[in-house]
Amino acid sequence: MPTKNKQRSVWKFENLRTGFECTASLVAYWEVSWDPISDDFTPEETSAEELFVKWSRRVGEKYDNGLIPISWFVDVKGDVKTFEFMPFQFEHFTRANARDFLTFFSWPVHAKTGKPLNWLELPVVDKLWRPGQANKGGFIQEATGWKPSILQPYVYLPSLEKALRAH
Repeated sequence: MPTKNKQRSVWKFENLRTGFECTASLVAYWEVSWDPISDDFTPEETSAEELFVKWSRRVGEKYDNGLIPISWFVDVKGDVKTFEFMPFQFEHFTRANARDFLTFFSWPVHAKTGKPLNWLELPVVDKLWRPGQANKGGFIQEATGWKPSILQPYVYLPSLEKALRAH
């Protein structure tokens, strides 16, 4: 079952281009390969379990070793709202002009303590798939109870399928 997010910390950082100081909460957002399949469905018409089965067939064909890549993003909400690639993640694909949060912003520091952000301590977003909350790819967490650890590079499909049967 998804865990309830704790109150998020507030961070300060600077836009490197403009020098504007930003104050915002930061959360780690994950995307498992092909989980945007959920864009074509709603929880009211397709259950998390049904969508998981459709998704697992597709990724099982694409990744025959069972290792499904996970991409990471920083979701920023505050006086600036942005969605950037997470620094320090495993690079599954070569991206031309690879850019991440630190390409555009300075290293965040805690708004009250001034302590620099430890990227491994960012909260990982819960992604759900139920009436009233249809997060992209949320069917995976909803159907299996699994969500990745921060910056986890892969998930093993047979483990997720086993979690689906046990959930």
